Amino acid sequence: MVRSACLSALLAVSLAVGGCASASRDLAQRAAEEFEAAVASGRPERVCELLTERAREGVDCSSLELPRGEVREVVVWGDAARVRTDDDTLFLRELSSGWRVSGAGCHAVHDRPYECEVGGP
Repeated sequence: MVRSACLSALLAVSLAVGGCASASRDLAQRAAEEFEAAVASGRPERVCELLTERAREGVDCSSLELPRGEVREVVVWGDAARVRTDDDTLFLRELSSGWRVSGAGCHAVHDRPYECEVGGP
């Protein structure tokens, strides 16, 4: 009886954690898609709103030209995420205001951190 109750409790916790991870993944993906759409449609105010404060430093949001594409992979680690599209890698952070892009136009460099056109990982 106790064993059954413990297994039920473990299953409930696993489902709750899995549900949170899935929700975070969905929200990070949505933010990345919204960012890319704002860049593509020339909406600089929205582009800047979707960047973290640090990523905005030294960036002219009205003249960003970044690779775009469909989202292929979203990986979330707590309050950080990496979103890979057909032609780009974006890094996001979860802030009190929601998911924001901390790095865009990023590409891997062998044995080194990603290099990004905007912000960084």
